[in-house]
Amino acid sequence: MKFSIITVSLNSGPKLLETVENILKQTYKDFEIIVKDGGSTDESLSKVKDLNSPFVKVVETPDKGIYDAMNEAVKYATGDYVLFLNAGDKFYSGDVLERVARLDLPESGAIVYGDTYFVAWDSLSKAPSKITGSVCYRNIPNHQAIFYSKDVLTERGFDTSYKIRADFEHFAYSYFKAHRKFIYADLPVNFYEGRGVSEAKENKRLDKKEYNRAVRSIIPLGNRLIYRATLILTLHKLRGALAHNPKTAKLYQKLKGKLYG
Repeated sequence: MKFSIITVSLNSGPKLLETVENILKQTYKDFEIIVKDGGSTDESLSKVKDLNSPFVKVVETPDKGIYDAMNEAVKYATGDYVLFLNAGDKFYSGDVLERVARLDLPESGAIVYGDTYFVAWDSLSKAPSKITGSVCYRNIPNHQAIFYSKDVLTERGFDTSYKIRADFEHFAYSYFKAHRKFIYADLPVNFYEGRGVSEAKENKRLDKKEYNRAVRSIIPLGNRLIYRATLILTLHKLRGALAHNPKTAKLYQKLKGKLYG
């Protein structure tokens, strides 16, 4: 099994090189790194080129944003499964690809996901062992911890009309409309820095708007009402506050992990 690890970048500074060097440390060697650059003017891309690694493929083409860049990069992927790691993100350990490769994965139509360590909150977030409609509605797994069989992305890429929530929209579509097979890898996949575009204060309104647009276009009304009521009854706002507070995040994630288990 071959993996394509895609990193899209634009003036990412030293973080791009850090991510590429981290990926190169994987013990499983049947992989490629595709760095899709939209026209950087800093030294980030030249530093990666200086590595002169046979594992690294640099694609320099203009794009219309992060999701357009991700779609474009998939065209150059030759792996069976595709993972997106943003500049600054890292694999949790050196054997992540090796452990995923050991799984009995289908050749097509599958989405494999694992757990994420949130650096900003210093805690490991366990993903649910089973994807349900309710899971899609409330919060999908971190997209840097999701391996897509390549056909999932070539048959339908990310909707570039979304600026922040295209990964969420794609995941929900894959569950409700495309009926993809979801497989829990049950291992920590990545370190996630956090504080991304969707989490910036100035983008909160757009984030909520795109979320609402996605769920209304994909999830049936009856389901949405049930999922919303469940969130309210389970105190989702309080749980969110606990999960995003460095003082309580570790304990909360441990309790959530036991519940998912």
